[in-house]
Parts: sequence; structure tokens; C-alpha cells
Amino acid sequence: MPIDFPDMKSLERAARIHKFRDINDGESEDNYRTALADHVLPKDRVESEEIRNKVGWDRFTDEQNMAMLRRHGWKR
Repeated sequence: MPIDFPDMKSLERAARIHKFRDINDGESEDNYRTALADHVLPKDRVESEEIRNKVGWDRFTDEQNMAMLRRHGWKR
């Protein structure tokens, strides 16, 4: 089931579920989002990408899909 992560509230909820740290003082949402996505990656690649892209997998753009494949070692 696809999940959206559009805002800090959704990121904080995911961080609690995945036992990830709180946001650091002065840390941007984008940096926190990336760190959380990296933390989730070994457990769930799809959810990691949903966190990174802010939207569920069913709404990834072609560009987001290509970026995901490259992150996972696919070369073209």
C-alpha cells in the first residue's frame, strides 16, 4: 500500500516507527528526510523511496524511478 510523507508530521511519525532520531536543531526538513530515508533503506527500500520522494510509490515520476534505480546500483 503506497504511503505519502508530505510534511514534518509524517516524517516524525515514520521516525518513531523506525526508531530514528529526532530532528536536530537547525536541520532542514530536506536533510532530515534524506537521513531518515537512508536509515529506513536497509529495512524497506520502497518506503525509503516514498520518504525521499514525499509520495507513495504509485505516484513516482519517471525521473524518481530512475534516481531510485541508480541509488540501488543500476547503471545505464
